[in-house]
Parts: sequence; C-alpha cells; structure tokens
Amino acid sequence: MWIDDSPKSSVMFIFCWCFAALRGQNYHPTVNTQYGKLRGVRVPLPSEILGPVDQYLGVPYAASPVGEKRFMPPEPPSSWSGIKNATHFAPVCPQNIHNAVPEIMMPIWFTFNLDIVTTYIQDQHEDCLYLNIYVPTEDGTHAKKQGEDLSDNDGDEDEDIRDTGAKPVMVYIHGGSYMEGTGNMIDGSVLASYGNVIVITLNYRVGVLGFLSTGDQAAKGNYGLLDQIQALRWISENIGFFGGDSNRITVFGSGIGASCVSLLTLSHHSEAIPTNRFPRTPSSSTPRPTALRRSPGPSTTPRTSCTCTSA
Repeated sequence: MWIDDSPKSSVMFIFCWCFAALRGQNYHPTVNTQYGKLRGVRVPLPSEILGPVDQYLGVPYAASPVGEKRFMPPEPPSSWSGIKNATHFAPVCPQNIHNAVPEIMMPIWFTFNLDIVTTYIQDQHEDCLYLNIYVPTEDGTHAKKQGEDLSDNDGDEDEDIRDTGAKPVMVYIHGGSYMEGTGNMIDGSVLASYGNVIVITLNYRVGVLGFLSTGDQAAKGNYGLLDQIQALRWISENIGFFGGDSNRITVFGSGIGASCVSLLTLSHHSEAIPTNRFPRTPSSSTPRPTALRRSPGPSTTPRTSCTCTSA
C-alpha cells in the first residue's frame, strides 16, 4: 500500500475533513408548521453507529404568559411570517436553585452538578413556553442495517426499528420539585438517533408562576400542568410535519416530571386531546402530598414574608 505523506497531501486531507464536518454542521433543514416555517440545524454525533440529528430548539408552543396572561391558562402561539430560526434554546422559567430550594428536594445528580446545571438556567424570562425537537435523519456508518441481528448474541433476527414510515414520538417532562428545572438540560439527540424516534423536551412554568393557588378565581393554580397539556396539543397537531406519528406518542418524565405524567392522565383538561394519540403514558410512584394540596397559600405566605389582606 502506498501512502503519500507529503505536506500538500496532508493539507488537502485536513481541508476535506474540515469541509465535510462543516457541511454537516451548516445544513439547516426547514419545516412548515401550522403556525409558520422553522429553520433548524443538523448536528452530527460523535459516534460511528449514530447518524446526525435535526434539532429544532426554542419552538413556541404557547403564547407568552406575561402581563394579563400571567396566572392564566396558556393560549396557542401566534403565527409568524417568514422563517423563524430554531437553532438556539429559549429562556427558562424564572427560578433560583441556590437559595430557594432545599437540597433535600433535589435529585442527587442535580445537587452534585449544580455548576453545570446553572449554565442552563442563566437566561430566564417569563416568556418561557418553548419546546425542543430532536429528529433522527439517517443511520451511522456502522449502524445495524435492516435484516441484520441487532444483538449479535443469539443469531436470531431482532425487531427492525429502522422503518421508513412516520416515527414514534417521545415527550420528556423534566422534574425539579415543581420549583426549578428545564427541558433544555436534556439533549435528546442520542436517544433520537439510536432509537429512531423523535424526542421532544419542553419548558413549563414552575414555582409561583406555575403552581401557586390562592384558592379562588384570582389564581387557580396548576398552570405548569396546563402548559404541559398545551405542549401535547401542539405536538399532536404539528409533529406530522417533522415526520412523526401523532398516533404513537409516549409521555415520560423523571422525578416530579414522572408525577406530572400521572397527574395528566387524571386531569379532565387532558380530555381535549384525543386519547388514541397517547397510548403509552407510563405511570409513576405516588406524588408527594404537597402536590395535591388544595390551598398551599396559608403555608406559603409566612415563608415568603408576605402579608395577608382580604380582597
């Protein structure tokens, strides 16, 4: 075998390698939704068995919950003209994990990595109702192909998940004691590419903005759960534009996110979404008692140094 190790050959190889890498990173797919066009970004993964993933980040699934819409159920987003860039994460709901939340209420992986976690919550704003979509595009160069045994340990043919039709959808709801967290921290690229599924993470209102209830019409509470329902409604109506199957949507979560999944199955507000579109909704352990408290206001007021006045 002859190898050309001349400087000219080396420079040409490096140029071709860089060009191929940049070409993969600079490709911006465009999708047309019911509300307007979105421009995403194709991201290659550092693995020979994982193909690139199209990412659509910071996609609005509801109107901005500010001003008169604060402490109100979410509304559908407004349509836009032109092409909206969906290449960067949107702001997260206002939160303070260092001082407001006792460490005992956080998962261990959360408290052990606070420095990393805080990098995802630096950009905070009440306008936070956005989701992130990760769409697989193709197999990696060394990925198992159709007809090959995926396990290589029994010689039998495993179920082929590399179908060419509409892809299943997995919607992840983040945890965080109802007081902190963001879907931006969870990169769904690997799961999307390896499982050949569309992965979606989302932000919803947390803390006072998401779950405070005054016990009357002023603030009924559970706006964070209503945000999740609105996100599922948006997904069921638009995921087909991304190549997803609206009849195969799985909702799952971790920590409080898993409890939210259980609460969503019990909420009558979820009836607005066709039940056949969510056949896989895993249940979780029993939610903590505070999640089902009818009037948390009296116990919350002294801790926030607020004074109570009659309306």
